[in-house]
Amino acid sequence: MFSYLIDYDLKLALPRPEIDGPLLFEQIETSRETLSAYLTWVDATLTADDEINFLTTELKSFGEQKSLTLVIHQADAPVGLITLNTIDQLVHHKADIGYWLTTPARGKGVMHKSVKAIADIAFHDYHLNKLIINAAVTNDASNHVAEKAGFHLDGILRQEDPNPRGGFFDVNTYSLLRSEWS
Repeated sequence: MFSYLIDYDLKLALPRPEIDGPLLFEQIETSRETLSAYLTWVDATLTADDEINFLTTELKSFGEQKSLTLVIHQADAPVGLITLNTIDQLVHHKADIGYWLTTPARGKGVMHKSVKAIADIAFHDYHLNKLIINAAVTNDASNHVAEKAGFHLDGILRQEDPNPRGGFFDVNTYSLLRSEWS
């Protein structure tokens, strides 16, 4: 199993659907209210099988080199996911980063460290040139993660992402270039 050790109690690992799926579903359940404020998939994730199926699909996308989904483990317990989506290694050499974290794990630097780690993987293992993070303008926590990880605010995309409560979010779009990575 692929595993990227960040520090003594934090690592990223390829998902094991039958093991991680039920555990991640429990985390989604405990954080459903905060997650569903910005993420449309939360309301459609109703059972552990939904999460198992999602992780299985993500492993297939990994095999096809279309995306990389990693489980964030803190103290050997899954607390969220981080992904490289729409990996383009052939033309634009870029990908976008998506992430979510259970409510109890927030505010402890877990996501900041995870974004730095997946950026390292993207630039060194995938040889990408650019990473993008899109965060709803009103999602202070997600915007803070992008800024703290050294991403540059490129601008605002108007009505870019669907709001699970109806309508659309304006989105801050951030980028980090390989030349800016240290």
